Amino acid sequence: MNTLREEIIWRLPKVVSNLVLALIFWITRYIIQVTLNIVSSELMFLLQTALLIIVGIFLVRALFSALTLFDRLTGSILKRFGIKENWSKQRIFKDTLGIITILLVAAALVPFFSSLSSFELLQQIITYIALGLIFLFVFDIGRIFYRLGEKKANSVADRFSNSINNEEK
Repeated sequence: MNTLREEIIWRLPKVVSNLVLALIFWITRYIIQVTLNIVSSELMFLLQTALLIIVGIFLVRALFSALTLFDRLTGSILKRFGIKENWSKQRIFKDTLGIITILLVAAALVPFFSSLSSFELLQQIITYIALGLIFLFVFDIGRIFYRLGEKKANSVADRFSNSINNEEK
């Protein structure tokens, strides 16, 4: 197992590089929109869709790396405070509250910026940040359910293997 410092040194460049690549493709999308606007609307639509998919891929990769790093940092902080991470129900509840808060904040900010026509890019940024954070919380909830299911499955498998071993004796 890597130390926290090694994990940060290994993961942080991945997060930064994926975010930079997503930003480059995002900017490329707008450059293509300006330059190819007169050529063909179908070609422009296909290129913009492909570039958005590529941006999404790099953002998801950055989120996965950031989530792993965040999980290690959270574990380290919890250990220093002497808190055990066995409070799965509370963590799921906090994640759910986080999702609701993000939805409410985004729902309040998007109409505000949509009334101002010059802030269309800011409205899109708010939407994508909200979706990314919601994805992060949903992923965390899924990871907690996976850990709980894995523990239950392992205990059931241990019971079966112990019962088979006892029957063989």
